[in-house]
Amino acid sequence: MTTNRRTEPFRYDLVEPASFELYILSINGNNVPSKPVSALLHDISRSGCRLSLLLNMQAEQNQIRVGMEMVLHEEPIYLEGTLKWNFEKDSRFHYGVQLDIPEHDRDRLPRELRLLAGERKIIVR
Repeated sequence: MTTNRRTEPFRYDLVEPASFELYILSINGNNVPSKPVSALLHDISRSGCRLSLLLNMQAEQNQIRVGMEMVLHEEPIYLEGTLKWNFEKDSRFHYGVQLDIPEHDRDRLPRELRLLAGERKIIVR
């Protein structure tokens, strides 16, 4: 019998990347004026996501907090997190985001992901 050693939640790839508004909240602990930046969401889990944009923020040299306003299924959802890594591909900069979801909102994201899975808009990886 095989044992599942997975310590992280399942990751869901979006069949089509979803566009959303990204807000840079702070860089190295300093608040910055927040203007929305157009971004694409490529995958998501209960603890993180991968997004891409045209802006190189050098996430590995800076501590960058971001806010994300998006619609995954039908209702808008706002998530915050910290950029952890980045790489460049096809003239876009891809970032890994560690999400910080408040306790009172912890059930909302999994519910949205189940709805997307039911519509075959995401693939479990």
